[in-house]
Amino acid sequence: MKIKTCLILIGTFLFLSSCEKNKNKAIDEKANLAADVQSENVKSKPVEKLIFKDNESILLSEELDLNLLKKAAVNLNIKYSDLRISETTSVSYNNDIAFFVITYVVDTEEHGHETEEYDLGDYLERKYLFVNKADGKIIAQETDPNLSYNENEAMQFSKTYILKDLIQLNENITGVAFYTEEASGSRVNLYSQQKFTILALVNNKIKKLLYEYPIRKTQGDSNGGGSFELETLETGLIVSDEETNGFRDLIVSKNFLYEVAVEADEDIGTAEKSTIKTKKESERLKYNGQIYVFKKDDRYRFLDYD
Repeated sequence: MKIKTCLILIGTFLFLSSCEKNKNKAIDEKANLAADVQSENVKSKPVEKLIFKDNESILLSEELDLNLLKKAAVNLNIKYSDLRISETTSVSYNNDIAFFVITYVVDTEEHGHETEEYDLGDYLERKYLFVNKADGKIIAQETDPNLSYNENEAMQFSKTYILKDLIQLNENITGVAFYTEEASGSRVNLYSQQKFTILALVNNKIKKLLYEYPIRKTQGDSNGGGSFELETLETGLIVSDEETNGFRDLIVSKNFLYEVAVEADEDIGTAEKSTIKTKKESERLKYNGQIYVFKKDDRYRFLDYD
């Protein structure tokens, strides 16, 4: 009787253990299934693409196919000797097309070399080109009058620097980005500005998407020595995942740095001193159906300039 009772208890225990294992297995399977469903249905927030965090971190194209440039110059009826190679740059737009910004000498009566006061020097034009890599034929071209200048003018232009990476603005449009710096040659009146532009090739025509947005600017005065007052704007650029009118928004971070330095003057007994102030802002640039729009802002956050 005792043996029979013991066997019944053992059997009951094994049955209950088996039920518990099956229950735990079912719970584990449901948990795994729920995890799979969650991973499929819950998408993480898209990461915004950083183009550059500051001006020092901008990656620039180092391409310049001189053989292709020579072919393009022939197709433009420009003498290769008139090209300023040091102020010409390019980047590959896709497997078949290259993008160039060329600078070349223009000899016309409209832009004279001399005035009554001084020699203006050569007149230089800057042109955007989309070029067929196979034969150098010009697919699209545009001269930018805002970047054309006489070489001895008070305001000088740097070469145009093209970013190494293209910018994907929507599924179909890829932009090529570049900037040019305009600066005064004065050591007393300090001024410079880097203007940023994005172009694309759309239906074999050049389309301006963003034109001359200031990504760096300095303004101030100096005595040519150790005393100066200077405000600098530095920016960063991100392509947002949010869109307006079919194009991704551009987010600009702005960092203003104000510096004042005064050297010591032993004659009047003043010590050297310096002051630094900073301010951070941001701006979202949206596409209005034609171009990315922005409000021109010439205000200084610390300098008291009119």
